[in-house]
Amino acid sequence: MAIYSLHHTPVGKSTQAQPYTAAAHIRYITRKNALSAIRQARFPARTPREVADYLRACEDRDRKNARVMDKVMLALPRELNEAQRIALVREFAEHVTKGRAPWLAAFHAKGKDARNPHCHLVIRDRDPATNKRVIGTSEIGSTERLRQQWEDYANKSLREAGRKERIDRRTLEAQGVSREPTIHEGPQSQAMDRRGAQPKSRSRRLRNRPGSRTPHRDVDYRKIDNGRSRPEVNRARQAGVRETERDYWDAIDTDNQRREIANLRGIHNPHRAEPPEKPRSVCPSFSTQKRAREITPRISEPKVVDMAGYRRKRDKDTIRHEAPSLGSGSSQAATKARVPQSQERDGPGTARKSFSQKQAAERQQQQRDRTPPVTPDSTEQKSPTFSQKKTTPNLPRTHGPERGGDQAREHMRQERKNDRERER
Repeated sequence: MAIYSLHHTPVGKSTQAQPYTAAAHIRYITRKNALSAIRQARFPARTPREVADYLRACEDRDRKNARVMDKVMLALPRELNEAQRIALVREFAEHVTKGRAPWLAAFHAKGKDARNPHCHLVIRDRDPATNKRVIGTSEIGSTERLRQQWEDYANKSLREAGRKERIDRRTLEAQGVSREPTIHEGPQSQAMDRRGAQPKSRSRRLRNRPGSRTPHRDVDYRKIDNGRSRPEVNRARQAGVRETERDYWDAIDTDNQRREIANLRGIHNPHRAEPPEKPRSVCPSFSTQKRAREITPRISEPKVVDMAGYRRKRDKDTIRHEAPSLGSGSSQAATKARVPQSQERDGPGTARKSFSQKQAAERQQQQRDRTPPVTPDSTEQKSPTFSQKKTTPNLPRTHGPERGGDQAREHMRQERKNDRERER
């Protein structure tokens, strides 16, 4: 059965994995254990070694981002014999290169490739006479143009050979075929399947095409093959076996894992997370979000009190005054207690002393008790009298008028009277 397969890969000077990849590819496709036939045209060399040296010299003198060559792998129809296949490839290569660009074709159709005949076509898109481009393989749409031309020439050869088989480059869906397409197995996968070995899938890093945002990409084949080899997948598709129970539960686990990863990504990177889905409206007149706002209680934020600022304001508004000292007569006569205006206006008994004021008054009284006054008549220390102990506090109350204003004035009058009696 004739199948369609064409792979076009460029080899660029700046995009190749290692230098002189083009020359290494020539040595690979012309190895003796796989090569069944070789054809070429317009290469200034005869043997594969000379062609490799020529491509190496071209790579040295080309610009740094030049394309050295193009690789095209073709699946040859098994319905044709060897001579018909060689004639088909020669006609196709001459049409593509327009009879000006050099090309080389290596045929593999012996040994393990007897059931899979194919051809490695190498094209150097430069005219040897003018060193100018001929095909334009670097242009957009060049690969699709090659695929269409190969389909036309292969079907033409099958028709001339009297065969009814045809190849089609379109997908099975575009052709109207309902079956699922098979995948490429390769000789290594087939050999492992015959031995009964089970390959292990892993993640691999592959190179991206020129012009991509990143030079490489990571492909996790464990999520693609689900632990099955290529021959197993093809047998299941050809037999028409539907999804097994293991595949069903594996799909559920994969979906749950994807959801968990999305939730974790939203927790750690909320600005990069996907926006949540909007809740659907249950009632036609009220949406779910509006109902949630109405039901959810509004919690007011706690008020923050600036205690340091409150204390500074209290100290600023406080009027400090000193009580009359119990010293000599002249000092007592000259000293006058400063009483707040609110205390004089409202009078005693209109407010209560705070706890801090009481403590300050007690400390001042204890200090006066330890230092009794000294009179000019005698140097002996006398115990303070009751009138001396009963003094007005120094710190006034800031939240209201203080009492004790009349007592302070009475005390001052008594002190002045005592001073006059001593002077007599």
